Amino acid sequence: MNVDVEALGSVSRTARKGGERAADNLTGMTGIDARVDVTGVTLASADDLAQDERRIGVAVDLSGGIEGASLLTFSPAGAETLLDALVPGSDVAESAIAEVGNVVTSGFVDGWADHLETTVDVSPPEYVEGTGAGLLDAAGLLDDAGPLDASGFDRDRALAFRSEVGAVGEALDVEFHLFPDPASMQQLLGGDGVAIEELDTLREMARSGARTASESVSEMTGIDSRVDVTRLSFVPVEDVPAQLPAERYVGAAFEFEGTPRGYVLILFDEASAREVVGALVPGTESVEEFDGMARSAMEEIGNVMTSSFVDGWANVLETTIDISPPQFVHDVGRAVAESVVARLGQRQADAVLFDTVLRADDRAFDCEIYVLPDEREFRDALDDIDPGDTAERTTRAGPL
Repeated sequence: MNVDVEALGSVSRTARKGGERAADNLTGMTGIDARVDVTGVTLASADDLAQDERRIGVAVDLSGGIEGASLLTFSPAGAETLLDALVPGSDVAESAIAEVGNVVTSGFVDGWADHLETTVDVSPPEYVEGTGAGLLDAAGLLDDAGPLDASGFDRDRALAFRSEVGAVGEALDVEFHLFPDPASMQQLLGGDGVAIEELDTLREMARSGARTASESVSEMTGIDSRVDVTRLSFVPVEDVPAQLPAERYVGAAFEFEGTPRGYVLILFDEASAREVVGALVPGTESVEEFDGMARSAMEEIGNVMTSSFVDGWANVLETTIDISPPQFVHDVGRAVAESVVARLGQRQADAVLFDTVLRADDRAFDCEIYVLPDEREFRDALDDIDPGDTAERTTRAGPL
């Protein structure tokens, strides 16, 4: 299957229109002032799409103008918010969630149908709940009849449209994934362009770089971390800040120059940053302020991680990439991204975003790596990629 990379940006904006219609439907049904936070096209494995926390929602099959399936889910707190607005004190939770899911999913799908000037039929909503891959399995997305297998997007390579809807002042956490089958995806993304295997090679390249960065963390701090999530997304550039959680992070930002050029954000949540500083700087186990030696420690580990990550890219792309001195950051994640977006937005309308999460099993440790390459240079790099040769060079740089 081939993908027109330039079309990914415009299709992401179509997805936003569907999300806005869904949010309007949700507001009309519940009275909650809902809004679209995130929208875009995401390439990820089934494991990356599965979330650790429990989710509640509905699965719907699509036919007609788009063939495939969709999954709309809420966090337990979000589902409770919806139920309080619709049927306070009622014991008909499953039927109420199914009805909300039906109305909201119709909003998403209608936006797509309008764009394609066609009709999309939806099946009756199926109530689902679960954690991780169990939720995807309950929705029929991991068996032989599900789009993650039957569509040709296997468990290791799922191309999906993703939207998030939230609300000001309300615990409303809504995620929507649309999984078109191959023919429908080809219709949406165009028949010319790069093979999906080339996009997947870059995602795996990012995963390999993240593993090298994770090894650097372990060597410096003694904290054994693992790569938990790696996604490649195509989003409108103004939507990038909303991709980052609204919590405070400590870390460093970098600009890199070469082929391609772009930005890297290394962000630790505050508890993880304290763990890292305590491991790097003796006598600072109870650090409260990230200044002086604590700040230097965060800049240094960010520098080492970024160098490890970018060196892997340079090896795979057979190029040279230089990174800037670290810029220390301690702020809400979305605010950190805004300064990068302001610079990116001067030369491009859409963004390519690599999002990787590192976690440790036995202690408070959560690090997120965001890489934003220049979109035009990213497309040029794709033109030079041979998945077979690149896979060999990636293996030499580090195991996938």
